[in-house]
Amino acid sequence: MANSSSEDSQSRSVWEYDAFLSFRGTDVRKKFISHLNDALTEEGIITFHDDRDLERGNPILKGLEEAMNQSRFAIVVVSEDYATSQWCLRELAFMVELAEKKKRFDLIPIFYEIDPSALKSRTGCFNKAFEDHEKRFDAETVRKWRRAVDIVANISGWDSKTRSDDSKLIQEVVGDLCERLYSEPSDETSEFVGMSLHKKRIESLLSMDSSDDDVKMVGVWGMGGRGKTTIAKCVYESLSTHFPSRCFLGNVKGESSSHLRKQIMSEIFPKSPLNARCVSPEAMKWRLRGKKVLLILDDVDDIQQLQELAGDCKWFGPGSRIIITTRDKRVLDEHSVKHIYEVKPLRTTQALQLLSKHAFKTNRPQAEFRQLCLDIVEQLCGLPLALRVIGASLYGRNIAFWEDKLCILRNSLDKSISTPLKVSYDALDEHEKTVFLYVAGCFNGEYMDRAIMVLDPFVIRSKPRLVTLMEKSLISMSNNTRLWVHDLLQDMAKDITCEGKMKKRKMMWNFLDIKGLFTETMAGGSKDIEVESIILNMAEETGLCVNPETFKRMRELKFLKIHNNSTAAGSKVCIVNVEDFDYLPPLRYLHWEAYNLKSLPAKFETNVLVELNLPDSSVETLWSGSQDLGSLRHMNLNRCRNLIEIPDLSKARNLECLCLCDCESLVELPSSLGHLDKLVKLSMLNCKKLKSLPCNIKLKSLKTLSLDGCINIEEFPFVSDVIEELGLRCTSIELVPDSISRLSKLTELRLSHCKRLKNLPDTFGNLTSLKHLTLTCCPNITVFPMLGNGIETLSLNGTPIEEVPSWIGDKVNLTCLDMSECKKLHNLPHSLRNLKNLKLLYLRGCINITEIPQVAGEMRRLDLYGTSIEKYGILSEEEALVLHNRDMDFLKGFLTRYVRMYKRKRNSR
Repeated sequence: MANSSSEDSQSRSVWEYDAFLSFRGTDVRKKFISHLNDALTEEGIITFHDDRDLERGNPILKGLEEAMNQSRFAIVVVSEDYATSQWCLRELAFMVELAEKKKRFDLIPIFYEIDPSALKSRTGCFNKAFEDHEKRFDAETVRKWRRAVDIVANISGWDSKTRSDDSKLIQEVVGDLCERLYSEPSDETSEFVGMSLHKKRIESLLSMDSSDDDVKMVGVWGMGGRGKTTIAKCVYESLSTHFPSRCFLGNVKGESSSHLRKQIMSEIFPKSPLNARCVSPEAMKWRLRGKKVLLILDDVDDIQQLQELAGDCKWFGPGSRIIITTRDKRVLDEHSVKHIYEVKPLRTTQALQLLSKHAFKTNRPQAEFRQLCLDIVEQLCGLPLALRVIGASLYGRNIAFWEDKLCILRNSLDKSISTPLKVSYDALDEHEKTVFLYVAGCFNGEYMDRAIMVLDPFVIRSKPRLVTLMEKSLISMSNNTRLWVHDLLQDMAKDITCEGKMKKRKMMWNFLDIKGLFTETMAGGSKDIEVESIILNMAEETGLCVNPETFKRMRELKFLKIHNNSTAAGSKVCIVNVEDFDYLPPLRYLHWEAYNLKSLPAKFETNVLVELNLPDSSVETLWSGSQDLGSLRHMNLNRCRNLIEIPDLSKARNLECLCLCDCESLVELPSSLGHLDKLVKLSMLNCKKLKSLPCNIKLKSLKTLSLDGCINIEEFPFVSDVIEELGLRCTSIELVPDSISRLSKLTELRLSHCKRLKNLPDTFGNLTSLKHLTLTCCPNITVFPMLGNGIETLSLNGTPIEEVPSWIGDKVNLTCLDMSECKKLHNLPHSLRNLKNLKLLYLRGCINITEIPQVAGEMRRLDLYGTSIEKYGILSEEEALVLHNRDMDFLKGFLTRYVRMYKRKRNSR
């Protein structure tokens, strides 16, 4: 009982107190307990000390039991008169019972000025105390007390008589407790210290164990830097398997509601062609009303935005759970969110652990730094973000450096979170500061490679600086190499850019400052403006008038980003005196959402332009003639619905990504496209007037080609032999030629809703790299296609296929087979049982299926609704079932019980 079980995976963060102190007050309170409590507190160990911590007015025993239940350890100081107190014995009996039930509650006895054997003796002072208790209490109560004392007597504890003085005993007890607290196994990373407690409490509010179908909304509220997003991500990962439809919408603050609704719909209905059009709250409500979803809305600060994304519980299907994180509790109150979890700062021991993981790469501070760590933890108020950032900045530093850092934190007039973060920023060199500000302002959420190609001219070799910033926890990178900056750090970066005289600033984010520049220009300003970068977020602004003469004074401008600028009425940024707009500085990065002119200025030197983004713009053409585009790597003209031509790209030899989605007026691409030897991605979704790609082009590097929704494309595009992803959904292609086999690297092919498409050739089976094939709703596909052995997911739903060939059993990598609504399909072959990896099998609406398919492995979903299956022979291990009238609810209940039974058997092996 004295040692915690290593098999218990529960995190140390689920307790409120590190140690509960149990003692007989008249014996030891003023001396031994007082010194012991002080020594524990100095180590950052949180104790429950009943005469200090028990709230007045609470029933004493109830309060003590609650405190014990929220403690990791109980230190029981057994003194000579301990057993004379009925309250001590009640405490002890409860602690013993708790320790027997709960793995993570350990008893540590200290035998103070008493021989441990006296507890077992029937002749000593303890026996006399029990004889007195037997006269006042019933026999069962006294028996429980005696048993508790006997158990404690058999635990290996601390004996004060074997130590020379109390200070030596206290030192050993505290050292031992520190080792147990900081060294025990934990699966928590530095990002997730304290996460188990958060998960436990949020899941309790979500009522995940409830069997009812109520929809629940839970708010996660707290100041910035306390880890709300990290908590939400952890809960999302933990609960995802319980929800067939789920969506994590991160950092929604400042984003347009219509864009966010599209994201939600795309996540929950990934195959639906309606997603691009489903932008209204009413349409979203209508489509979600029958869906059980897990939806996370992270960093909401606007009640209107929340109402347009999750109006109320009636929007969602039974059993849905919606989690909303916010800094502003009023948003939750106004939305009538009843269940709110407040994220509080980390406790001292947790904060010490988090700081130590970043400063020392261990769970516990080094001995010589212990007091400094406690002092810094106190200054940072238990905020995880600040602890990570400051801890990372102290890694490998000497004590003098630590002392200087602590002095800065103590002497600052501003005790808010921005203080410690600003300290870390100030310690960066000038190049690191520049990279940080650009990532925070423009590349938050973008791929690292894209950031590097724009940043390198500002800071030579920016990648090492990005690595340094990650090491200092000022930025982070997700598994898919996207860069992320915490919103508090982003706010700090914005404040930094507002320092100094306006005309001397290199970077400008603030709307009022930018508006002031244009206003001054209109009033007759003439001095040059030294700004290098303008980042203008129009999400919360109503409009801005731009005098084009302003740009002529910005000779050093290299970076221009105007985003969240699009509205139903058009652009929020209005260019006055359009006839004078003939000049833009030689920009390296241009992102102007909803640009409202027909072309870019005639005097726009593009020789250093790396990235051009004009989504949702009014351009009909970019410029006339041929431009020097030797530096251009990325071009995004998505949703430029008036675009009628793409300029000559023959000089854009370094272009890697060209996005032309929803360019509804675009009829053809220039032949110069064939010169783009470095082009990796070409995306042209829903270019409905596009009839074909240029003839005889060979793009050596093209890996992704998306022509989904290009309804006038009739010929299969052979534009690259190294293509990996090819989207041809909703095209007018009739034949896939035999030469398809030459696309040896093709991994994904989308041919859904191709109404004219005929059966695929036998050579299709030579595509050994193909993993994902969709042929949904192709009415002329009557024969099951030949497949290579690499196939993993296959969607043939809504086709008139009649038979699945027996060789399907050879496709051992197959994990998902969707043949829903294949009305002519007959029973599946028995070879299906060879597919050990098959997890998802959809046969819904296959009316000619009369036998349940023989499957192997652990199925996650088997959808047989709407088939003609009558008896479920091999599945009825618990009971014989007959499914009348294809009762789907009954089938779901049975399959759920079957899966649970299977898991119980598997876990008991």
